[in-house]
Amino acid sequence: MEKLSIVHVIDILNTGGAERVLTTLANLQYNHGHTVKVITTVSEGPLKTQLNKGIDFLCLHRKLKWNPFTMKALVKEIKGFDIIHVHSSYNLRYVFLAGKIFGLRKTIFFHEHFGDINMNPKVYWHQRFIYPQTIFIGVSRQLTDWAVGKLGMSPQKVFALPNTVIKQANSTQSFKVGSSIRQLVIASNFRPTKNLAFTLTVLEALQIRNNEKYHLTIIGKIADHVYYAEVTEMIKTKGLQNHTTLIHDCDNIQPLLGKFHLALHTALSESGPLVLIEYLAQHIPFVAYNTGEVAAQIINDVPECFTHSFDVEEWLIKIECLLSAATTATQSKMDRVFDKHFSAQTYYSNCIAIYKAGLSNTDRRKY
Repeated sequence: MEKLSIVHVIDILNTGGAERVLTTLANLQYNHGHTVKVITTVSEGPLKTQLNKGIDFLCLHRKLKWNPFTMKALVKEIKGFDIIHVHSSYNLRYVFLAGKIFGLRKTIFFHEHFGDINMNPKVYWHQRFIYPQTIFIGVSRQLTDWAVGKLGMSPQKVFALPNTVIKQANSTQSFKVGSSIRQLVIASNFRPTKNLAFTLTVLEALQIRNNEKYHLTIIGKIADHVYYAEVTEMIKTKGLQNHTTLIHDCDNIQPLLGKFHLALHTALSESGPLVLIEYLAQHIPFVAYNTGEVAAQIINDVPECFTHSFDVEEWLIKIECLLSAATTATQSKMDRVFDKHFSAQTYYSNCIAIYKAGLSNTDRRKY
């Protein structure tokens, strides 16, 4: 049977969740024999280097958002593919308008990665108009429930595809051996929803309670400069300068995770989050707030890894219990949970099944 040809469209391959999902999907699809192309409309981005070298890549270098020549070029590039897979709503608006102006008559598969749907379930006019004309792929059940319940989309056009990551080799183990300092990590871009201020409150409480034997590394891009300034000021105010390290230039965290004893995730709202899967992939125990699709998938397997509030004492108890547990037993459990829920083959198969179901319910006319 002939393999579907697939084009993925996004604005830039930065290091966010949507971009990493695109990279994972494109690589998996290429490895399974599909013709795959990735198009960025604005610029290339650091994750371009993580795409398989055999994947066709094009950047349109759009200068003016509504430049008709760029729109026409985009339609020309995508119209020959069986699957047009667009990531995130602002890119969908662009592709949709370009398609209407320049006669694209094909099904668009729209991948919604919005992580704050629990905090902002509002339906905007452009969503009500555009989304029902696509096949909707949500990274969480909260998103698919929203699409059907709030937006009024047909359930036959709405699909869930929970995120996954590809497990990578881990070559750095330097902090774990012979160190009396417990090394903690949180991988999170600097924006208010990530709740990094609470992470620092937990670190401060750990230092007071355990005689300053913890160090926290925050790995993340500065998405919100005002919030970044607040976090760095809080580090100074709490006297944590010698107990924190900030890393802003990391585009791939998995190879670094072997350095750490335990990971944290304090976000108020999430769609995934991908980072929890990366912690599992590198069998790093973690404490996370119970939010997002990944939490829903694995909480029954590792209830000791999740909190249900932002009560500092609850976090301290979870952290101390996990750090006192047998390391090899914890690592083995993390491996089993990853293999159970986040197999690359299952993820690929589920995505292809969505493509085929979506095409069967829509008009497959080509030029």
